[in-house]
Amino acid sequence: MAGARIALPLAGIPLLILVAIWLLPGLIGHDPWKNDDAIGIGIAHQFASHGDWLLPRLSGEHYAEDGPLFYWIAAAFAKLLGWLVAPHDAARLAGGACIALALVFVRLAGRAFQQGEARSSDQREQRGRGDAVMLLFIGCTGLLLHAHETISDTALLAGLACAYYGAALVERRPYAAGIAIGCGLGSAFLATAFAPILPLLFALLVTPLFVPDWRSRNAALALVCALVVLLPWLALWPALLHARSPALFAAWLYQANLAAFAQEPSLAAFGYMLQTLSWFAWPAWPIALWALWLYRRKPMSAGVVLPLAALVAGLGLAALARAHGELPLLPLLLPLALLGAPVLDDLRRGAANALAWFGAMTFSLLGGLIWLGYCALQTGFPPRIAANAIRLEPGFVSQFAWLPFLAAIALTLAWVALLARSQHSPQRSVTFWAAGLALFWALTMLLWLPWIDYGKSYARVARMLHASLPKQPGCIASLGLGEAQRAAFDYHAGIVTVRAELRPRHDCRLLLVQSNARQPEASWGEAWKKLWEGNRVGDRSEKFRLYAKERTTP
Repeated sequence: MAGARIALPLAGIPLLILVAIWLLPGLIGHDPWKNDDAIGIGIAHQFASHGDWLLPRLSGEHYAEDGPLFYWIAAAFAKLLGWLVAPHDAARLAGGACIALALVFVRLAGRAFQQGEARSSDQREQRGRGDAVMLLFIGCTGLLLHAHETISDTALLAGLACAYYGAALVERRPYAAGIAIGCGLGSAFLATAFAPILPLLFALLVTPLFVPDWRSRNAALALVCALVVLLPWLALWPALLHARSPALFAAWLYQANLAAFAQEPSLAAFGYMLQTLSWFAWPAWPIALWALWLYRRKPMSAGVVLPLAALVAGLGLAALARAHGELPLLPLLLPLALLGAPVLDDLRRGAANALAWFGAMTFSLLGGLIWLGYCALQTGFPPRIAANAIRLEPGFVSQFAWLPFLAAIALTLAWVALLARSQHSPQRSVTFWAAGLALFWALTMLLWLPWIDYGKSYARVARMLHASLPKQPGCIASLGLGEAQRAAFDYHAGIVTVRAELRPRHDCRLLLVQSNARQPEASWGEAWKKLWEGNRVGDRSEKFRLYAKERTTP
């Protein structure tokens, strides 16, 4: 295969340090943020505080969009580590642990595919291939933010990466391959649903048609073993859910599984998906395309056919996604990294140098802007930047801290040293990009996290709402309240509302309304009296209003 010998500028301990810089900042030290982070923490909070470990719940209601596995893990982290860090930080660490597992398995998959294709015992080549896959994966721009959120998709990535590792072992270790494939797909299913594992299932069935080595006794044993291991994952929790409530089971079956196939395909949806993927999967997708061009006249191996089939099927599934966004694209990053990493040595010199130069200049500029803004927050100079920061988050008072400041200086110097001492090689392009992303994220979290958290947190507005409630509020109805807001109010203030959209004939005497701050306040009639009005600091789109219904005398 082209590009068998990989010699990365970073390997071993330096590569591990880079991964830690990319992954660890931002996992702790801030409140739940809108949208997905607050929802995940809200569901984990329900598990940890109410003791019903079968049903995922969000602010008292069944959450049918996902399976329970990730939220079990997040709730367990919150219970085990709640004495050390805040419960929401502990829950977010569960997402970081899942991403770390995904990185381990995708690295192992790259090594195992290299070993199977080269038929070589050269440990250096195998490690190089695994490091390259992991580096290209963490270099994907769209993964950065979601890797630091409390979302079930982190467990989905870990499960799929484990299954890819098992697929790389099919030809040599069939029983280990079957266990890894079955447990990987099963955990991915239990974390999300059946639809996200379909592309890899499709790839496992298609690969024997194009790869002769997969039409063997070992391959058959591996796939049969994978099926045996997978079936309990698919059956046990859904059976328990059905036994608890057939109605809740039906809601989960449709919303988490069948809804993905209820959408009609359209060119507009496909175009939007490709447009988002163009930046979300950068720089993995152009390198993967180059790999396919190089492979066009060579015998296809499992290391090419399997991720390619999963990628094609995943693109089709993402185009059918009910909610067009970024999360359905996350599973596509794994096959893109597996396809692109083997050809890093075969990148054209001009393309490799251009990508390296683009990464070096882009993240050096972004790092400089982060430092400039931080100086403005601390000193008031430049005055225009300082004024804009205060205008966006009025009332914020910056506090200087030595430890984040010194850590940020050390990271900046390490970035300069990497640029200055790296050798000219095709691999430095993705190394610069991944290291630049790590620098950008770490500097942002070290220097700007208090400012960001001040504006994104719902803690203050939740406490203000709680303080405005009567001493015996009874039930509280809500109208227009989003999922993230419901989760935040439940977590920060213990406020669980009855949604008027689902129960319009409620008998609650308190009503919490979320509306657009730019629109005039709606009239609720003389029977309703406004008790409180508030919003997040600097938020010009959301407004919360609490009304009380006056008691009428007979």
